[in-house]
Amino acid sequence: MHRVDPDGTRTDLSPPLIGFGSQVSWQQESQQHSQQTPWILTVNDQFQGVVWLPDMSPGPVMMNQPQPIDNQMPQGDGGSHDPRMVALDVLAHIPLPPVVVRMNPDLGMVALPGWFWVDGYDGHDVSQSRTVTFPPPAPGLPPTSFTVTVRIWPTKYDWDFGDGTAIETHSLGKRYPDQSDVQHKYEFSSLPFPNGFAVRLSIEFAAEFRVNGGGPQPLPPIRHTWENDFRVQELQPVLTQH
Repeated sequence: MHRVDPDGTRTDLSPPLIGFGSQVSWQQESQQHSQQTPWILTVNDQFQGVVWLPDMSPGPVMMNQPQPIDNQMPQGDGGSHDPRMVALDVLAHIPLPPVVVRMNPDLGMVALPGWFWVDGYDGHDVSQSRTVTFPPPAPGLPPTSFTVTVRIWPTKYDWDFGDGTAIETHSLGKRYPDQSDVQHKYEFSSLPFPNGFAVRLSIEFAAEFRVNGGGPQPLPPIRHTWENDFRVQELQPVLTQH
């Protein structure tokens, strides 16, 4: 028996004792594998089976690191063998919900509250999975793989109304004609801004990942911002003579 380290160094180990009852079966196996030696294969200390390899003289044995199958992995850090690195790459490319910032009325009025809400998203979790598959570690053995599942969910919503006012909420507002709980009253018109006030919603998502359905492991939070323009006018009294 030998142990082969990642750098290719081979260390001779004491062979296991084979009981009398197993000697006959080993002799039969040996006859079917002329000029070959049985090797016990373990991956990450997990027994995988016995493989028969051609007899080789003592000395360093170079074993290539198995590479992911190309059609299973995208470009970038997703090619890593480290599940956390794969999870970070999935997190960087996870599809975000199609958020659209809405407001009522379409044309706002100074000193009257505008109502704001979100279309296209109701605050649900978003998940994305990726499977990394490796070729068989030796002839006759199955390929190995692991699956990483990343989940994100919103933790807070930051509304910026474009006039220097911002609030933090845990609400996406309510669609008109319901009265939204996200409201803002402007004190001046949007005349200085050709397209109106830029109303921005930033959502912060917490994130975690699991490997092969195991326990959750934390990932850094992510944040994304959506915006829409809101024009606000101001009414002024005009004195006239009759």
